[in-house]
Amino acid sequence: RKRCPLCRGVVPPSQDQVANYRMKKKLAKDTSDPHYEQRVRMVKQFEAEYGEDWDGTMIEYDSDFVGLPFYVAKAFGRGNLRAVFQWLDKGKVRERVNAKCEEGGNTGLL
Repeated sequence: RKRCPLCRGVVPPSQDQVANYRMKKKLAKDTSDPHYEQRVRMVKQFEAEYGEDWDGTMIEYDSDFVGLPFYVAKAFGRGNLRAVFQWLDKGKVRERVNAKCEEGGNTGLL
């Protein structure tokens, strides 16, 4: 576990690490997926680093983020950048570029 050099307290994971962990854990339930073993390995690595008894605390950056629609996240995952750019163009690009998809474990485009 990572410890703070000043207070020697345990450093919690960041929001991005937690989002990635939740997404990988959700996707690891599908045993027929060709990336199954890699995802299980990443989930186990996170649990080894932060402990299976991790209490849910994390480093929070900013809670004011735009919601990323699931169809846009899905299009991005499939490489359909046209759909992603169309969605980005519909609003303020600076806000939408940092959008998070709750259905996908708070993953974002960046």
